[in-house]
Amino acid sequence: MTLHSSTRVPVDDTYAALAGKAIYVFAYYEWTIIYIIDYLQAGFVHRYSRGKPMMSGNVKQELQNTIDNPAVSFSKVSKTELQACCDEFERLITKRNALIHAHPCTDSDGFQILAYQTKVNKPLPDMKWPQTEVEAIIKEFDTAACSAAVLLDRLR
Repeated sequence: MTLHSSTRVPVDDTYAALAGKAIYVFAYYEWTIIYIIDYLQAGFVHRYSRGKPMMSGNVKQELQNTIDNPAVSFSKVSKTELQACCDEFERLITKRNALIHAHPCTDSDGFQILAYQTKVNKPLPDMKWPQTEVEAIIKEFDTAACSAAVLLDRLR
């Protein structure tokens, strides 16, 4: 493990960079969703940026409300495609939350990682975030962001 020279906290720079990359890629993905909503519901970006703070779950609900709104035109993207995008976003919010709400721990191999402990009746079990899992979630976020971007491009 290579410790960061600017802190005495045990943290591997490569691991920390991957965790940061996962958070960044999800943020990019979420903003793609926000822009999809804005194309279907003019003014959403302004409301999101300047209104009452919204968590990812609120953004997901806004997308769902837009999909369910009978006044919304689905001429450029289908309601089915948007619903699949919304469902995937909801699934990945849960995983992202499990990463950002994780706590540091020493894994069985001595490596410093993040671990998530869930509450009872939550969609994810307790889990560790070894480097391979962080790399895997980055790929999931990236794939979903690219799929959402295709829908956004079609809306433009």
